[in-house]
Amino acid sequence: MRNVHWTVAAVATCLVLALWISLGTAQGPSRGDYLAPALRGEVNALKQDAAGQPTTAANLQGRLDTLWAWINAYSLTGSPVPVNATLQIATAYRSLEDLRLSGRPPTRGVLRSVDGLIHEFRIKDERPSALGRVDLEVDGPVHADSWATIKQTYTVGEAPLGPGARIMAAKQLQMDGGTPQNQNPEGPNYVSATTSNPRVKLGATTTPWSGMHGGFRSAREMPSFQVERGSLATGDTVTLVYGDRQGGSEGWKQQTFATDEAMLPIYIDLDGSGNFLTPRWPAYEIVGNSVTGVTAVGPSIVKPDEEFTLAIRWEDSSGNRATGPIPPSTITLNGERFRSLDSGDDPMHRIDSVRIGEEGIYRFHVASADGKIEAFSNPVWVRENPPYRLYWGETHTHTGMAEGQGSIGRSYRFAREDASLDFLGLSEHDIWLDDFEWQAMRRAVEDNSVPEKFVAFLGYEWTSRRQWGGHHNVFFRSPDSVRVGVQAAPTLTGLYAGLRAKYGTKDVLIIPHAHQAGDWRTNDPEMETMIEIMSMHGTFEWFGNYYLRQGHQVGFLAASDDHRSRPGYSWTSSRQPTSSLSQFGGLAAVQAHDKTADSIFDSLKRRRAYAVTDAQRIILEMDINGTGMGKRLEYTDNRLVRARVIGTAPIRRLTVVKNGETAYTQSPLRSGLTRNTRVVVGFESSSEPFFRDNPRGYRQWQGAVTVEGARLAGLRTLHFDNKHREWARIEGAAGNTVRFSAGTRGQADTLLLELEGASPSTKLTFVLEAAREWGKSPVPVRPPRNLPAKTFEIALHELSDGFKQHDVSDGMDRDAVTVELIGGDMPREAELEFTDTGAMQHGDYYYVRVDQLDGARAYSSPVWVGGEPRR
Repeated sequence: MRNVHWTVAAVATCLVLALWISLGTAQGPSRGDYLAPALRGEVNALKQDAAGQPTTAANLQGRLDTLWAWINAYSLTGSPVPVNATLQIATAYRSLEDLRLSGRPPTRGVLRSVDGLIHEFRIKDERPSALGRVDLEVDGPVHADSWATIKQTYTVGEAPLGPGARIMAAKQLQMDGGTPQNQNPEGPNYVSATTSNPRVKLGATTTPWSGMHGGFRSAREMPSFQVERGSLATGDTVTLVYGDRQGGSEGWKQQTFATDEAMLPIYIDLDGSGNFLTPRWPAYEIVGNSVTGVTAVGPSIVKPDEEFTLAIRWEDSSGNRATGPIPPSTITLNGERFRSLDSGDDPMHRIDSVRIGEEGIYRFHVASADGKIEAFSNPVWVRENPPYRLYWGETHTHTGMAEGQGSIGRSYRFAREDASLDFLGLSEHDIWLDDFEWQAMRRAVEDNSVPEKFVAFLGYEWTSRRQWGGHHNVFFRSPDSVRVGVQAAPTLTGLYAGLRAKYGTKDVLIIPHAHQAGDWRTNDPEMETMIEIMSMHGTFEWFGNYYLRQGHQVGFLAASDDHRSRPGYSWTSSRQPTSSLSQFGGLAAVQAHDKTADSIFDSLKRRRAYAVTDAQRIILEMDINGTGMGKRLEYTDNRLVRARVIGTAPIRRLTVVKNGETAYTQSPLRSGLTRNTRVVVGFESSSEPFFRDNPRGYRQWQGAVTVEGARLAGLRTLHFDNKHREWARIEGAAGNTVRFSAGTRGQADTLLLELEGASPSTKLTFVLEAAREWGKSPVPVRPPRNLPAKTFEIALHELSDGFKQHDVSDGMDRDAVTVELIGGDMPREAELEFTDTGAMQHGDYYYVRVDQLDGARAYSSPVWVGGEPRR
């Protein structure tokens, strides 16, 4: 990972730079010059010019062009690049575009950041050994969510650290463990510092820091250690002890998720000027804990007697691959004994050469010998001569190359082994990509593509704020492609033009998403054929409809936007309770003929795909008059919508959506009132902004529901993803009150209440506490709102056909509490037929939404009737 935050102008450090000016001496971090002769001349001229005057609006363009080429050339040496260098370049180029369009000059901060980059790369260019070495000392395996003590030592390089020099202990953004502090030796996460030079005194202070290793949106005080007396010379050491227990601290709290590249980034201010430089940081591994759960994954569609593999994964309470003893278990297939597994220590088990001879729907069930851990597999549909195969993959995921964590290799291993994906498109943010990382991504695609088993796609995330076009993932058919990054194309139309200038449109796929909302008014119909409507940030069905209502012919998929190298099975952000990454990640389901890059890519281009939330491999087929999802049929007034769903949990609702509005609903679980009944209480909020803005944030649901006129015999939570923020429990002397806390953003969290002795007069009293929206993306048009407290009652006799919706919205938002009665039958399969008799016109579009009882959803891609697509 790379990062730097510049706090003073380089013009204020010219005296410091004079110490390093030695043109024509050390030219690079390795033997020979890493710069081509022409670029070397430009870089030398830039350094000389920058030493004489700061960056201004007048010289910004020329300096940026040279600096961007310089940074990329330097990166190819494999030497550490500041994590925000490429972002600062992108921001500066965008300011030039702003100057051209509106006449608004670059800000002082933009100009200072360019001077800061010249300052750091000048030092690294002329004295590659100026910064020293960083070493880690870790005792044994470090377990997630544990308390640990870790030592990190900085050995001073050629550049001494005199009075005022500082070493700052920063923190990786995605690390949800403890925040380092150096003020309280008795408190958690205490960091101490000692030096090998007895003549040097270090003082504990703090430094405001923003970006990937501080406060992400605004500065946060990070612990620093300043040289107060003496000077640290070459070879001297400073040892930081994270979780130093000598003063009574519990230690250093580790993050909840496993990774192969946890880092403790430190920054070096050589002279107290405020210019913190980036050394190379070592990494350590964090592993999972003991077994608390299991998953089982097989292919969704196979032929009779076709061989396939069943993958079984044992996991801990945070979804990490488990460590320690794995219990013996039994596997059944549709209730019949299939296989027994002995105990062991390998959390990953693959059963190869599985065959099922007869057509039908099959589910495996895995249970530990003591019955405490169990799970069903996804449904396996055995079909004679299937018209397509169903492949599952990810099109939105990140590693430690951007603001995430973990290596590229771990991301692909997790996709293949832990998540059992068929394909993966890694989509690192281009604002944090340099040429070295792009080459690493290209090599990883080639190294991880396995014929007939796993497909890797080369891609990136074009990362621009909503005002400039919003975030779009870009994927290439071929791994020998080059990116058109935001540095070169700061606007969405520039991205379209840049890609068209380099590639045929059949070889590029663009997928906008809603977190930093893609501009639904603009679409390239040949490259932008899919829309991401769900991720860990929330569920954004409206986003797809905004594109469709503009006449764009696009399909739907879901992804995770995971930032921890866990694609395809992405748990929430756990201890970061206000993070917007607070839903379980989704998946893209692709209907393709075979598991090859061309076949899957072509299906995505043709919208032969659909979205599922919560990584639930729900099988969904949908057509109108025999025309399947993603296609357009000729105009007709006779429109028969058909759908078949094979779920991973009981099917609660099937909905036909026409032109963005509900046209028909089917509720397989709904039941009438009985004395012993089950009631589903749902909390659902819209994420729709209603105007050109990023999505509305999460709605906080906190309060209590009390049952009167029946006994509350049981409680289950459904779709409560974040265990550190979402919970429900039975309280009160009578045991008839449920207190709860949940957060929703376009999807529902639900309580399943078991009632005994219910009658029409039974009522539920809701007390919703005042709350505030959270998790909204930056620079919103509408800021997060305060939500007032509300109290209301719903009696069971008020339910119409076993259902009632109570609106709790204020203003335009669509927030509701629902109460629904469900019966004893729990069908996991359902079929739908609906003949539309409403108003019709050319270009009507239809899709099907599936709601499961567990909160997971599936969305088919649309089918169009008549009209024609945008061109």
